[in-house]
Amino acid sequence: MADGYAGKLLFVDLTTGAISEESPDPSFYRRWLGGAGLAAAVILQRTKPVIDPLGPENMLAFTTGPLTGTGVYGGGRYTVACKSPLTGAWADSNSGGTWGPELKFAGYDGVFITGAAVSPVCLVIDKGKASLIAADDLWGKDTYETDDALQEKLGEPGSWTITCIGPAGERLSRLAGIVNEKGRIAARSGVGAVMGSKRLKAIAVRAAKGARIPVADKEGLRVIQKRYAEELKNSRFHQGLTAAGTGGGTSFLVKIGDCPVENWNTTGTDALPTASNLDAANMDVYKLRAYGCHTCPVRCGALIELKEGPFATDGEVHRPEYETLAAFGPMCRNDNVQAVIKANEICNRYGVDTIGVGGTVAFAMECYANGVIDKNDTGGLELTWGNAEALVELTRQIAAGEGFGALLADGAKYAAEKIGKGSEQYAMHVAGRAIPYHDPRLAPSMGTHFIADAQPANHMGPQGMGVLEQGGSLGSHPLLQSDAKEVFGEWEKKGELYARGAAFYQLLSSGGLCGLYAQFYSPPVVELLAPVTGWDIDWEEGITLGKRINTLRQAFNTREGVDVREFRLPKRFANPLVAGPAAGVTPPPFESLRQYYFEAMGWDKETGAPRKETLAALGIDFI
Repeated sequence: MADGYAGKLLFVDLTTGAISEESPDPSFYRRWLGGAGLAAAVILQRTKPVIDPLGPENMLAFTTGPLTGTGVYGGGRYTVACKSPLTGAWADSNSGGTWGPELKFAGYDGVFITGAAVSPVCLVIDKGKASLIAADDLWGKDTYETDDALQEKLGEPGSWTITCIGPAGERLSRLAGIVNEKGRIAARSGVGAVMGSKRLKAIAVRAAKGARIPVADKEGLRVIQKRYAEELKNSRFHQGLTAAGTGGGTSFLVKIGDCPVENWNTTGTDALPTASNLDAANMDVYKLRAYGCHTCPVRCGALIELKEGPFATDGEVHRPEYETLAAFGPMCRNDNVQAVIKANEICNRYGVDTIGVGGTVAFAMECYANGVIDKNDTGGLELTWGNAEALVELTRQIAAGEGFGALLADGAKYAAEKIGKGSEQYAMHVAGRAIPYHDPRLAPSMGTHFIADAQPANHMGPQGMGVLEQGGSLGSHPLLQSDAKEVFGEWEKKGELYARGAAFYQLLSSGGLCGLYAQFYSPPVVELLAPVTGWDIDWEEGITLGKRINTLRQAFNTREGVDVREFRLPKRFANPLVAGPAAGVTPPPFESLRQYYFEAMGWDKETGAPRKETLAALGIDFI
């Protein structure tokens, strides 16, 4: 067994019911690391080209990283990967909580699922032993109900950690995610629809008491963890996360032009003077207790309960994150935080992506405002901007696939194709994936990543790119330094910075760390990997690992015939921002920046296809 790893991979064929284990050589782990890297390496080698995302041949991977479950701060993440039914491209969606560490403690670094069951099933992993059980009685239940019922069904309730789909995943909604622990969710790219297509309702995991992941150098890890903890403690950004979560500064992001208002039509305080109603501090009155993922000292989550009123919750629920507050708040010109809380609960129970659903509601509201649709189309819903009651009801309909929501259930791109009448101009997406609520015109690296990453409209990944773009440092090693002097300029120089910055983030993420640790701080990832794994790893190998993983993800898209030139921002992003520090500034040349990034990565600058010499240099010899 390799230090930092459980040492086994689990393979499940739901068509035949076959379950098998493999124990890779330690060199396998060092080559592919974990997370998206481990998933991409296995999926590329064990699936045929041009697969149907909702067909039995699509492989659904649940993978962890070497830092997951080792006691490293922020090491509570896991990745769900597959071919996306939403975009037709690569998908890797990330989630926190305790499910990822529990999977490793139960004996596996990853679970890879193919085929499709005849009737609903659950995968049960109990202390290193895997089996399939019937789940007909769970099909149709929401994610909260499923968790409770499955705990009872398996016995010793509370001893199991469960990830599952809700009714949206069962219906194969392209917005469906996979929910663990009643509110942590691998939300994006339609991964829940893939799980639903396989009739896999849930995966329940239980480790033996006292199970641990071996660490090569405990004393070396203790020393670096001490420094790491002190840096996190002194980070003002992470102090803010502890106090209020990711939504603590929603109104500030509106003010500086980062958070969109009215479906990306405008921004700024003048556009939504009451945006402060949506700051997370307003939810403190509903707070029951703080929530933190496995071994996370930041504890940015919270459990809340809204006991009365039209938007009362059904018991305790997770506090909305920033992206959710933005989706159901400013994007819809809604300042009612109680409505956002309820919309978030609906999405978590049904198992759908709040970014995608909120963006689709905003799309529908803009269609309504422009006379493309009316009450005859909406079933009587008055979809005026800021109508909180209509927003919550349409969210429920989208999640349930009912009424007008059934037409919207796959997101704005597919809804616009059905509605027509010029509605396409109101659908804010890249290749079907809703644009996250950070304006790319404020950060060239963000916009470039939205159209250059293997997973379009991906806001978790450009963090390192942004630091280097601003002339900052990701660490003391020369590869982590930058000589950039202009954020809005020096375009030709950015490609190489972006390549290193994206590799840094991918190393962190595939290693098993939380992406929020890369915000306004740069974790010592290599210095943590070394004592955990025992590898003599340095930053040259670390950045190469990140580039290898990003190239694997890109190679998957090339194999599947994805045309990255179709990854483009909507036309309204060609207009300057109207508020904040970038107000009036000509938007960056994002498609040129993508070419510079592709060239720096050793990919074809037009198609994004990795060059043969690049694959050879990175040791990707099977493509």
